[in-house]
Amino acid sequence: MSTQLKHLSISLLVMAIFTIPLYFSTPYLIDFFLNPQKYIEFGSLFVSYSVSDIQILILSITFYTLIVLVGYIVYLLATASTRAELVSNYQNKDLLASKFELEELYENAPVPYLTIDKEAEIIGCNKSALRFFGVVPEEIKTKNFFAYASEEDVDLAKKFFNFYKSDVPINKKEIRIRTKKGDSKWVSLSIFLTKDSVTKEKNGLVTVFDITDQKNLDQAKTEFVSLASHQLRTPLATIKWYVEMLNSNQLGQLNEKQMEYLNKMYSVNTEMIDLVDILLNVSRVEIGTLKVEKQSVNVPEIIDGILVELASQIDKKKINFNKKYNDGLTKIESDPRLLRIIIQNLITNAIKYNKDGGSVDIEIKNKFGMGQGSIIISDTGLGIPKEDQDKIFTKLFRAGNVKDVGSSQSTGLGLYLVKSIIESLGGSISFRSAEGAGSTFTLEL
Repeated sequence: MSTQLKHLSISLLVMAIFTIPLYFSTPYLIDFFLNPQKYIEFGSLFVSYSVSDIQILILSITFYTLIVLVGYIVYLLATASTRAELVSNYQNKDLLASKFELEELYENAPVPYLTIDKEAEIIGCNKSALRFFGVVPEEIKTKNFFAYASEEDVDLAKKFFNFYKSDVPINKKEIRIRTKKGDSKWVSLSIFLTKDSVTKEKNGLVTVFDITDQKNLDQAKTEFVSLASHQLRTPLATIKWYVEMLNSNQLGQLNEKQMEYLNKMYSVNTEMIDLVDILLNVSRVEIGTLKVEKQSVNVPEIIDGILVELASQIDKKKINFNKKYNDGLTKIESDPRLLRIIIQNLITNAIKYNKDGGSVDIEIKNKFGMGQGSIIISDTGLGIPKEDQDKIFTKLFRAGNVKDVGSSQSTGLGLYLVKSIIESLGGSISFRSAEGAGSTFTLEL
């Protein structure tokens, strides 16, 4: 019997129980109110007793009201279970409808979705995921999701797997995935942590967004920039050499006006060479051709050499440098050329975006007995606005409060390059900053 029919039957039964006796007892009740002496013995106290029509009406209404209230209470008690079932059924119906809609969205979504268990084994997937991998459900279920990573990204897959095991969300991370046919596809990977509503076991919802075409286009652009930059560097270097020859007066004495123009040409040419070098390094990072050649490096010597090169800029803005080397990082394994690019970028920024007469602190800290340490560069400059801090390491981005400072020299590539190179060396970079109160960048080596 359905819940609705059961509830109706109980309701009708309760109504019958109270209505039928009330119907048959009504004449007797009226007679009782009209002739109470027939039913009640008053003895010597009885003299006379009369009941008016109003009294009969009031007593009747009171009696019937009590009967209705009692009947309603009995009805509530008798139907409590069925009413709860009805409410539950209606709610379950809505939930089932919502669940069906979600399942339809999941199954027919254009983006590949997969669900994985706590060990990253695939529990299920939608149609788009099957098309992406080129498989049927039986071929992919129970397989470890990270086992589909391409050979080039095996180490990265292990890193992401450790993130997942440690309950660290993975959001829009790029990795190459291998399909059944052996094709390697670039994807933007996200894994959101969930819990099974019944077992409470940890699960993961995986989204795999195919970005292969975009990556191929980006690589083509990068290769073009690399080629163009490489072709530009040779004539720029040649111009610089000729300008230096003229500046040295080896080809004849120049007048004051000629020297002025020559110095401007030299300055612009130097800026162009620096820009080309940045573009070349960025393209090498993105293409994957940046060579890391590690050897024993003395970090304080690199920093001092950079400060000598930047002496004219330091003197021009009267920047005060405070060095705290603490005998740190005098012998570490790293690439001196790449490490120099990183430190030079950070020190140049600390000068460029500092106030006249400001200060820069450079501190080196060792990690005990590990041949590792950190370089901390702090300045008293403009600082980074809070709303820009999450984008500071992205390509071609410049904070809003520095766009008018040194605009002819800034590309928005410096910090992007710094982060890319330090990570290729196995290190990391972090910072803290407040607008108007300077910035502190920390390199972990």
